[in-house]
Amino acid sequence: MIPLNPYDELPYKCLPIEWTAPERLALTSLLHGGPRPPLDTYRVLELGCGDGANLLPLAYYRRHATFVGVDGARSQIEAADARKSALELSNIEFIHSDLLTAAHQLSGPFDYIIAHGIFSWVPHDVRDVLLELCTQHLRPGGLLYLNYNTRPGWNVRGMVREFLLAQTAGTTSLRMRAQLAQDVAAKIVASLTIGEHPYAELMANEFRFVCENHISYVAHEYLASENHPYWRSEFLALARSYGLEYVADADFCYSSGRIPEDLATRLDKEQITGRTLDDTVDLLCYRQLHSPILTHGPLAWQPAGPAEFANLLVASCLVPCTSNSAENPMFQHPSGYQVEAKVAVMVTALKRLQSLWPRGLRIGAVFPDVSKVMDDLKLLQRNGLVELRCIEPGEFGIDQTALNRLESRWDDYVTSPYHTRGVVPSEKAIM
Repeated sequence: MIPLNPYDELPYKCLPIEWTAPERLALTSLLHGGPRPPLDTYRVLELGCGDGANLLPLAYYRRHATFVGVDGARSQIEAADARKSALELSNIEFIHSDLLTAAHQLSGPFDYIIAHGIFSWVPHDVRDVLLELCTQHLRPGGLLYLNYNTRPGWNVRGMVREFLLAQTAGTTSLRMRAQLAQDVAAKIVASLTIGEHPYAELMANEFRFVCENHISYVAHEYLASENHPYWRSEFLALARSYGLEYVADADFCYSSGRIPEDLATRLDKEQITGRTLDDTVDLLCYRQLHSPILTHGPLAWQPAGPAEFANLLVASCLVPCTSNSAENPMFQHPSGYQVEAKVAVMVTALKRLQSLWPRGLRIGAVFPDVSKVMDDLKLLQRNGLVELRCIEPGEFGIDQTALNRLESRWDDYVTSPYHTRGVVPSEKAIM
């Protein structure tokens, strides 16, 4: 008798992953001197696509590209196919297959490959098949997004996992085990006395994380039979053994992946490198998840110059604000973070861009001398205060009403052309 796939027993609650959009991967690669895959027409493969929550909105807004999703859970593929039919999409295909046989069902190379939530969550032989598949099907100059659980931060979460595995071992139903795990976690949070010791606060935060996440996340992150964290140096060495080179972190400008810009430089100067410099950075930043972008090696780095940078777009939601201490005009982000604009051209540009948000403008059309503002714009983007873009998704020309109407029935969010999630609007707003 074939055992039931855990993702069929308890389907995973899938979500759009903002930084996996092809234009965002391409921008990150460009800003770090990596390959520039095409954005006019391209092919995207997502391994472990689930019910299509990430891939379907990409395909819906980007009719000029083609998409293929693969997943080993039949129920997830059936849900994805049903949603594809409801959206009447012809540029996307879903395949039911495990990773061991998926390569035989795929044809041709892909410009972008997305594998979110697979690498750490499969046995090592399947992990190796995954790397081989990606190597074979990634087009030269293409980009591979491949995330994994990271040491040392995940070591703490791993201890919580081991505890919950033992605590729920006598329960057979995966859903009931996950519910029991959340119940136990809630009791632990309530019993910890915060403030006695930093370790108590750390444990409280970790068990609170279990309580607050969706039950399917708890089941497949904490109670699955496989979960293998890696030091960054281990992961990159394994990737290089398959001819893959690291380009950048896909979420380097998001809170999940942002690190102090000068940290690595300071550690290197003081010769505090530990295993490797990157591993030491991850240690000090308590990194738990790594979302790297890879490409075929050897990689010839090509930093973006002023001409290429001028062709990018910039968008900003920074609004003018007041400050008692600043000598120059101040702008505030919705997060509350404030920025001081020290040159007149930046003040003018930010006011102009704020009125257009979420749309942007070509950098070369906003700034007369791009070379003088490149570093400032990169810094603002790195800190999530402005958005740099390769293309303007609004130019795709696709009305989001039909997608959002269906998404609001399927789940508790809607997806924008920018591949961002928003709250479900009222029924009247999407009629």
